[in-house]
Amino acid sequence: MIYRCVNCGGNVVYEPQVKKMKCLSCGGNECQEEQPSQTPDICVNCGAQIPFKKFDSAGRCPACGTYIIRDHMVANQYKPDLIIPFKISKREAENRLKDEFGKKLFLPGSFLSEKTLEGMRGVYVPFWMYDYNTNINYSAIGTKVRTWTSGNRRYTETSYFNVYRQIHVNYDGIPVDASIEMDDAVMDLMEPYDYGQILSHDNKFISGFDSETYNMSLGELEPRAIRKVDRSNREWIAQHTSGYTTLTKENMNADNRNVGNRFALLPVWVYEYRYKGENYKFYVNGETGKCVGKAPRSMGKAVGFTALLFGSLMLGLDGLALVLGVL
Repeated sequence: MIYRCVNCGGNVVYEPQVKKMKCLSCGGNECQEEQPSQTPDICVNCGAQIPFKKFDSAGRCPACGTYIIRDHMVANQYKPDLIIPFKISKREAENRLKDEFGKKLFLPGSFLSEKTLEGMRGVYVPFWMYDYNTNINYSAIGTKVRTWTSGNRRYTETSYFNVYRQIHVNYDGIPVDASIEMDDAVMDLMEPYDYGQILSHDNKFISGFDSETYNMSLGELEPRAIRKVDRSNREWIAQHTSGYTTLTKENMNADNRNVGNRFALLPVWVYEYRYKGENYKFYVNGETGKCVGKAPRSMGKAVGFTALLFGSLMLGLDGLALVLGVL
Protein backbone atom coordinates (compact mmCIF):
# COMPACT_ATOMS: atom_id res chain seq x y z
CA MET A 1 0.00 0.00 0.00
CA ILE A 2 0.95 3.62 -0.26
CA TYR A 3 -0.40 6.85 1.14
CA ARG A 4 -1.56 9.09 -1.71
CA CYS A 5 -2.23 12.80 -1.54
CA VAL A 6 -5.92 13.59 -2.00
CA ASN A 7 -4.92 16.89 -3.61
CA CYS A 8 -2.32 15.91 -6.21
CA GLY A 9 -1.92 12.14 -6.05
CA GLY A 10 1.65 12.35 -4.74
CA ASN A 11 3.30 10.13 -2.16
CA VAL A 12 2.59 11.20 1.44
CA VAL A 13 5.19 10.31 4.10
CA TYR A 14 5.74 10.97 7.79
CA GLU A 15 7.89 14.06 8.42
CA PRO A 16 9.70 13.91 11.81
CA GLN A 17 10.40 17.66 12.01
CA VAL A 18 6.72 18.62 11.92
CA LYS A 19 5.34 15.33 13.29
CA LYS A 20 2.84 15.25 10.45
CA MET A 21 2.21 13.45 7.19
CA LYS A 22 3.53 15.49 4.27
CA CYS A 23 3.08 15.15 0.50
CA LEU A 24 6.41 14.90 -1.31
CA SER A 25 4.90 16.53 -4.40
CA CYS A 26 2.75 19.47 -3.29
CA GLY A 27 3.88 19.84 0.32
CA GLY A 28 0.39 19.38 1.76
CA ASN A 29 0.00 18.24 5.36
CA GLU A 30 -2.26 15.44 6.61
CA CYS A 31 -3.71 15.04 3.12
CA GLN A 32 -3.27 11.28 2.78
CA GLU A 33 -5.54 8.45 1.83
CA GLU A 34 -4.53 4.83 2.04
CA GLN A 35 -4.28 2.90 -1.23
CA PRO A 36 -3.96 -0.87 -0.77
CA SER A 37 -1.88 -3.02 -3.10
CA GLN A 38 -2.95 -6.23 -4.77
CA THR A 39 0.67 -7.30 -5.30
CA PRO A 40 2.77 -6.01 -2.36
CA ASP A 41 6.14 -6.47 -4.11
CA ILE A 42 5.07 -4.44 -7.14
CA CYS A 43 5.11 -0.66 -6.94
CA VAL A 44 1.53 0.61 -7.15
CA ASN A 45 2.85 3.84 -8.61
CA CYS A 46 5.05 2.70 -11.52
CA GLY A 47 4.66 -1.09 -11.65
CA ALA A 48 8.34 -1.87 -10.99
CA GLN A 49 9.41 -4.96 -9.05
CA ILE A 50 10.69 -4.02 -5.59
CA PRO A 51 13.53 -6.22 -4.24
CA PHE A 52 12.15 -6.62 -0.75
CA LYS A 53 13.92 -9.00 1.61
CA LYS A 54 11.99 -11.70 3.47
CA PHE A 55 11.23 -9.69 6.61
CA ASP A 56 10.93 -6.20 5.07
CA SER A 57 7.60 -4.55 5.83
CA ALA A 58 8.25 -1.19 4.14
CA GLY A 59 10.75 0.36 1.76
CA ARG A 60 11.31 2.51 -1.29
CA CYS A 61 10.75 1.70 -4.96
CA PRO A 62 14.18 1.86 -6.67
CA ALA A 63 12.57 2.99 -9.92
CA CYS A 64 10.36 5.93 -8.94
CA GLY A 65 11.24 6.54 -5.27
CA THR A 66 7.74 5.88 -3.95
CA TYR A 67 7.59 4.58 -0.38
CA ILE A 68 5.71 1.29 -0.26
CA ILE A 69 4.26 -0.63 2.69
CA ARG A 70 3.80 -4.39 2.26
CA ASP A 71 0.20 -4.90 3.35
CA HIS A 72 0.57 -8.54 4.45
CA MET A 73 3.68 -7.76 6.55
CA VAL A 74 1.92 -5.22 8.78
CA ALA A 75 -1.28 -7.19 9.37
CA ASN A 76 -2.51 -10.11 11.49
CA GLN A 77 0.39 -11.76 13.37
CA TYR A 78 2.85 -9.21 11.95
CA LYS A 79 0.94 -6.13 13.02
CA PRO A 80 3.04 -4.14 15.52
CA ASP A 81 1.47 -3.20 18.84
CA LEU A 82 3.61 -0.13 19.52
CA ILE A 83 5.86 2.34 17.74
CA ILE A 84 8.15 5.25 18.59
CA PRO A 85 7.98 7.53 15.53
CA PHE A 86 11.13 9.16 14.17
CA LYS A 87 11.83 12.40 15.99
CA ILE A 88 15.28 13.09 14.50
CA SER A 89 15.16 14.05 10.80
CA LYS A 90 17.74 12.85 8.29
CA ARG A 91 19.46 16.25 8.29
CA GLU A 92 19.62 16.24 12.08
CA ALA A 93 21.05 12.72 12.05
CA GLU A 94 23.75 13.83 9.59
CA ASN A 95 24.66 16.71 11.88
CA ARG A 96 24.83 14.39 14.89
CA LEU A 97 27.28 12.15 13.01
CA LYS A 98 29.40 15.13 11.98
CA ASP A 99 29.50 16.38 15.57
CA GLU A 100 30.41 12.92 16.89
CA PHE A 101 32.93 11.78 14.27
CA GLY A 102 33.73 14.72 11.97
CA LYS A 103 36.56 16.14 14.10
CA LYS A 104 38.50 12.90 14.47
CA LEU A 105 42.01 12.78 12.97
CA PHE A 106 42.90 11.19 9.64
CA LEU A 107 39.37 10.70 8.30
CA PRO A 108 39.07 9.83 4.58
CA GLY A 109 38.07 12.84 2.50
CA SER A 110 34.76 11.34 1.36
CA PHE A 111 33.64 10.30 4.84
CA LEU A 112 30.47 12.18 5.83
CA SER A 113 30.45 13.98 2.46
CA GLU A 114 27.12 15.09 1.03
CA LYS A 115 27.32 12.38 -1.64
CA THR A 116 27.92 9.49 0.74
CA LEU A 117 25.36 10.75 3.25
CA GLU A 118 22.69 10.54 0.56
CA GLY A 119 22.60 6.81 1.22
CA MET A 120 21.65 7.21 4.89
CA ARG A 121 18.31 5.55 5.53
CA GLY A 122 15.79 5.56 8.32
CA VAL A 123 14.88 2.09 9.54
CA TYR A 124 12.23 0.90 11.96
CA VAL A 125 13.84 -2.00 13.82
CA PRO A 126 11.57 -4.71 15.26
CA PHE A 127 11.73 -5.28 19.01
CA TRP A 128 9.96 -7.60 21.38
CA MET A 129 9.05 -5.90 24.65
CA TYR A 130 8.85 -8.17 27.71
CA ASP A 131 7.07 -7.42 30.99
CA TYR A 132 8.07 -9.19 34.21
CA ASN A 133 7.01 -9.33 37.82
CA THR A 134 10.18 -10.24 39.70
CA ASN A 135 10.73 -11.34 43.27
CA ILE A 136 14.36 -11.32 44.43
CA ASN A 137 15.60 -13.18 47.51
CA TYR A 138 19.15 -12.37 48.56
CA SER A 139 21.38 -13.40 51.45
CA ALA A 140 25.03 -12.81 52.33
CA ILE A 141 27.48 -12.29 55.18
CA GLY A 142 28.32 -8.61 55.42
CA THR A 143 31.14 -6.92 57.25
CA LYS A 144 31.68 -3.39 58.46
CA VAL A 145 35.21 -2.44 59.40
CA ARG A 146 36.04 0.41 61.79
CA THR A 147 39.61 1.57 62.53
CA TRP A 148 40.93 4.08 65.04
CA THR A 149 44.14 5.10 66.77
CA SER A 150 44.68 5.43 70.52
CA GLY A 151 48.10 6.45 71.74
CA ASN A 152 50.67 4.53 69.75
CA ARG A 153 48.28 1.76 68.81
CA ARG A 154 45.94 1.38 65.85
CA TYR A 155 42.81 -0.71 66.33
CA THR A 156 40.55 -2.45 63.83
CA GLU A 157 37.06 -3.68 64.64
CA THR A 158 35.20 -5.94 62.24
CA SER A 159 31.48 -6.48 62.73
CA TYR A 160 29.64 -9.33 60.98
CA PHE A 161 26.02 -9.25 59.82
CA ASN A 162 23.59 -11.69 58.29
CA VAL A 163 22.22 -9.76 55.33
CA TYR A 164 18.79 -10.59 53.91
CA ARG A 165 16.89 -8.72 51.24
CA GLN A 166 13.55 -9.37 49.57
CA ILE A 167 12.78 -7.05 46.67
CA HIS A 168 9.82 -6.95 44.30
CA VAL A 169 10.31 -5.26 40.92
CA ASN A 170 7.89 -4.71 38.03
CA TYR A 171 9.68 -4.50 34.69
CA ASP A 172 7.61 -2.87 31.95
CA GLY A 173 8.90 -3.27 28.40
CA ILE A 174 12.35 -4.89 28.46
CA PRO A 175 13.44 -4.38 24.81
CA VAL A 176 15.15 -7.06 22.70
CA ASP A 177 15.73 -6.44 19.00
CA ALA A 178 14.23 -9.08 16.71
CA SER A 179 16.23 -8.26 13.57
CA ILE A 180 18.81 -10.73 12.28
CA GLU A 181 20.53 -8.02 10.23
CA MET A 182 21.00 -5.63 13.14
CA ASP A 183 23.89 -6.37 15.50
CA ASP A 184 22.51 -7.16 18.96
CA ALA A 185 25.31 -5.32 20.79
CA VAL A 186 24.78 -2.21 18.64
CA MET A 187 21.04 -2.24 19.25
CA ASP A 188 21.69 -2.50 23.00
CA LEU A 189 23.94 0.56 22.69
CA MET A 190 21.11 2.43 20.96
CA GLU A 191 19.24 2.39 24.25
CA PRO A 192 17.75 4.01 26.11
CA TYR A 193 14.71 5.16 24.20
CA ASP A 194 12.15 7.37 25.93
CA TYR A 195 9.34 4.86 26.30
CA GLY A 196 7.10 7.64 27.56
CA GLN A 197 6.85 8.63 23.89
CA ILE A 198 5.75 5.21 22.66
CA LEU A 199 2.43 5.12 20.81
CA SER A 200 -0.07 2.58 19.55
CA HIS A 201 1.12 1.54 16.12
CA ASP A 202 -0.19 3.33 13.03
CA ASN A 203 1.09 2.40 9.56
CA LYS A 204 1.37 6.06 8.56
CA PHE A 205 4.49 6.42 10.75
CA ILE A 206 6.46 3.93 8.61
CA SER A 207 5.60 5.67 5.33
CA GLY A 208 8.85 7.31 4.22
CA PHE A 209 11.15 4.78 5.91
CA ASP A 210 12.39 1.22 5.69
CA SER A 211 10.89 -1.20 8.16
CA GLU A 212 11.14 -4.83 9.21
CA THR A 213 8.83 -7.21 10.95
CA TYR A 214 10.23 -9.51 13.62
CA ASN A 215 12.71 -12.12 12.38
CA MET A 216 12.67 -14.24 15.54
CA SER A 217 9.95 -15.39 17.88
CA LEU A 218 9.23 -14.34 21.45
CA GLY A 219 10.51 -17.65 22.80
CA GLU A 220 13.78 -17.50 20.88
CA LEU A 221 14.66 -14.08 22.27
CA GLU A 222 13.38 -14.38 25.83
CA PRO A 223 16.76 -15.62 27.20
CA ARG A 224 18.24 -12.25 26.19
CA ALA A 225 15.42 -10.45 28.00
CA ILE A 226 16.04 -12.56 31.12
CA ARG A 227 19.76 -11.70 31.02
CA LYS A 228 18.85 -8.00 30.94
CA VAL A 229 16.48 -8.47 33.87
CA ASP A 230 19.11 -10.39 35.87
CA ARG A 231 21.65 -7.58 35.33
CA SER A 232 19.10 -5.11 36.60
CA ASN A 233 18.29 -7.39 39.54
CA ARG A 234 21.95 -7.32 40.59
CA GLU A 235 21.94 -3.52 40.34
CA TRP A 236 18.90 -3.36 42.64
CA ILE A 237 20.63 -5.62 45.18
CA ALA A 238 23.79 -3.49 45.02
CA GLN A 239 21.75 -0.38 45.81
CA HIS A 240 20.06 -2.06 48.76
CA THR A 241 23.25 -3.52 50.26
CA SER A 242 25.51 -0.49 50.11
CA GLY A 243 27.37 0.43 53.29
CA TYR A 244 29.04 -2.92 53.90
CA THR A 245 32.81 -3.24 53.58
CA THR A 246 32.53 -6.75 52.16
CA LEU A 247 29.78 -9.16 51.17
CA THR A 248 30.61 -12.87 51.10
CA LYS A 249 28.68 -16.14 50.77
CA GLU A 250 26.23 -14.33 48.54
CA ASN A 251 23.16 -16.18 47.34
CA MET A 252 20.54 -14.63 45.08
CA ASN A 253 17.44 -16.21 43.60
CA ALA A 254 15.11 -14.31 41.30
CA ASP A 255 11.69 -15.41 40.17
CA ASN A 256 11.14 -13.58 36.87
CA ARG A 257 7.52 -14.11 35.90
CA ASN A 258 6.57 -13.07 32.37
CA VAL A 259 3.29 -11.14 32.53
CA GLY A 260 3.08 -9.64 29.03
CA ASN A 261 4.71 -9.18 25.62
CA ARG A 262 4.35 -6.66 22.83
CA PHE A 263 5.80 -6.17 19.36
CA ALA A 264 7.24 -2.68 18.82
CA LEU A 265 9.08 -0.73 16.10
CA LEU A 266 11.89 1.62 17.18
CA PRO A 267 13.62 4.19 14.91
CA VAL A 268 17.27 4.05 13.82
CA TRP A 269 19.18 6.01 11.15
CA VAL A 270 21.75 3.81 9.41
CA TYR A 271 24.75 5.19 7.53
CA GLU A 272 27.05 2.79 5.64
CA TYR A 273 30.46 3.87 4.39
CA ARG A 274 32.79 1.69 2.35
CA TYR A 275 36.51 2.40 2.50
CA LYS A 276 39.46 0.30 1.32
CA GLY A 277 37.24 -2.74 0.81
CA GLU A 278 35.75 -2.57 4.30
CA ASN A 279 32.25 -1.57 5.37
CA TYR A 280 31.80 0.85 8.25
CA LYS A 281 28.33 1.17 9.76
CA PHE A 282 27.09 4.03 11.88
CA TYR A 283 23.82 4.26 13.75
CA VAL A 284 21.84 7.18 15.12
CA ASN A 285 18.95 6.69 17.55
CA GLY A 286 16.01 8.15 15.63
CA GLU A 287 14.46 9.53 18.81
CA THR A 288 17.37 10.72 20.97
CA GLY A 289 20.17 11.26 18.42
CA LYS A 290 22.64 8.98 20.22
CA CYS A 291 25.43 7.86 17.82
CA VAL A 292 27.22 4.51 17.63
CA GLY A 293 30.04 3.55 15.28
CA LYS A 294 33.80 3.45 14.68
CA ALA A 295 35.33 5.97 12.30
CA PRO A 296 37.73 4.82 9.56
CA ARG A 297 41.27 6.16 9.33
CA SER A 298 43.05 7.24 6.17
CA MET A 299 46.58 5.83 6.34
CA GLY A 300 47.62 8.23 3.60
CA LYS A 301 46.64 11.19 5.75
CA ALA A 302 48.30 9.67 8.80
CA VAL A 303 51.56 9.08 6.91
CA GLY A 304 51.39 12.56 5.38
CA PHE A 305 50.85 14.15 8.77
CA THR A 306 53.79 12.19 10.24
CA ALA A 307 56.04 13.25 7.35
CA LEU A 308 54.98 16.87 7.76
CA LEU A 309 55.63 16.74 11.49
CA PHE A 310 59.03 15.11 10.97
CA GLY A 311 59.92 17.66 8.28
CA SER A 312 58.97 20.54 10.55
CA LEU A 313 61.03 19.06 13.36
CA MET A 314 64.09 18.65 11.13
CA LEU A 315 63.70 22.20 9.80
CA GLY A 316 63.54 23.47 13.37
CA LEU A 317 66.70 21.56 14.30
CA ASP A 318 68.54 22.90 11.24
CA GLY A 319 67.54 26.43 12.22
CA LEU A 320 68.73 25.88 15.77
CA ALA A 321 72.07 24.52 14.52
CA LEU A 322 72.48 27.56 12.28
CA VAL A 323 71.85 29.93 15.18
CA LEU A 324 74.26 28.08 17.41
CA GLY A 325 76.86 28.14 14.65
CA VAL A 326 76.55 31.92 14.33
CA LEU A 327 76.92 32.34 18.06
